[in-house]
Amino acid sequence: MSNLQFSVNKDSQNLTMANEFLRFLITSEELNKMAQNKGLMSPTKDLSFNSMYAAFGAVPEARIISPEMIGISDDASIQLRQAVYNVGRGEMSIDEAVAAYGTFTQ
Repeated sequence: MSNLQFSVNKDSQNLTMANEFLRFLITSEELNKMAQNKGLMSPTKDLSFNSMYAAFGAVPEARIISPEMIGISDDASIQLRQAVYNVGRGEMSIDEAVAAYGTFTQ
């Protein structure tokens, strides 16, 4: 299942309804519809519905690399923001930020 980083407040008055909505929203069918409407690649394994991305669906599992496999467990956007922040503050050079990419914590 895709991790889309949705969350529901545990103290929500409508916790059950919110969780059910998220379960509906993250079905492969709904994710494919949203991706198709936005012209984006679906986060599901079924890419056959979109001629632009269908070829990616034929990539063998052995050729797919997850961030955890290469040691980057944080979101790429967090890594990029931390690198830019450190370079912008003069705490790191660009080369140092590139070398440290994947190790930044928030």
